[in-house]
Amino acid sequence: MSNYDNLMKIVDKEVISVKELHKITNDELVAAIKETEPHPRHNNCFRYQLKLTNGEIYFVFVKKPWYTILAELTGKK
Repeated sequence: MSNYDNLMKIVDKEVISVKELHKITNDELVAAIKETEPHPRHNNCFRYQLKLTNGEIYFVFVKKPWYTILAELTGKK
């Protein structure tokens, strides 16, 4: 499998693990990655925008840790 195919295999999952996020962050095909506003469908996840070297843009979600969700529910940050 090519590097691009391996990257797309992770990105297609939509909700990924922190380990997978580190993997794609270090991928040579990813030009930029930044955290963006959460999406209503995945409000318990961090949302990241990936921009590839060929100009394609993708979004992935990483599930927030339980303590972050609890802090948001109780109003503490």
